[in-house]
Amino acid sequence: MNSKPTEIGERIKKARKTAGLNQTELATRLNKTLRTVQKYESGEIKPSIAMVNEIAKILEISPADLIGYKKPEICIESMSDVIAVLHQLRMKANLRFEIDVAKPPHHDGWSCAIRFDGQDQNAPVNASLCLFLEEYAKELEKLDTYWTDRESLDLWVEKRLAYHADTVLEDKKETPLTLEERIRRRNELDRQMLEQLKKAGTEE
Repeated sequence: MNSKPTEIGERIKKARKTAGLNQTELATRLNKTLRTVQKYESGEIKPSIAMVNEIAKILEISPADLIGYKKPEICIESMSDVIAVLHQLRMKANLRFEIDVAKPPHHDGWSCAIRFDGQDQNAPVNASLCLFLEEYAKELEKLDTYWTDRESLDLWVEKRLAYHADTVLEDKKETPLTLEERIRRRNELDRQMLEQLKKAGTEE
């Protein structure tokens, strides 16, 4: 998304006026100089995400709204909607997931998991997503164990939306393969798998 400093500045100015504060009052509450606040609002400098969060808290506005991030209108009403979202994720080049399936007779239960490898060099956004999911799991546990409430969770999510708004996902570019090329690649994968099995058998 990459919000321009001038656009963020305009939103800070608008939110400040809506909150009934002048620049001096905002500067005092931020523990910043008046000139710094003026630079924020004019777009001379772009506030850090930590400062955006602080400004948003004082002005009682969402951090995501302050930087201009607009949440997509995702309507999840049926299983088809979930499938459509998953397929859209699969079509992104710098984000990649694998699906792990566990079911009888090799496993006691039946479960499926979407796994993002945080160290996948071909999917650089995976690391950020893994970090988010790790933190998100902790926040959900706080909610489930009554250490926090839904409003606090929503605010935490809003801060993450603001933080990651400039991380752009690129569309995957796939070149259609001929039947011959698909067969060649399939045979190569089979060969590699066979070598791995032989190696595993030797090590045992």
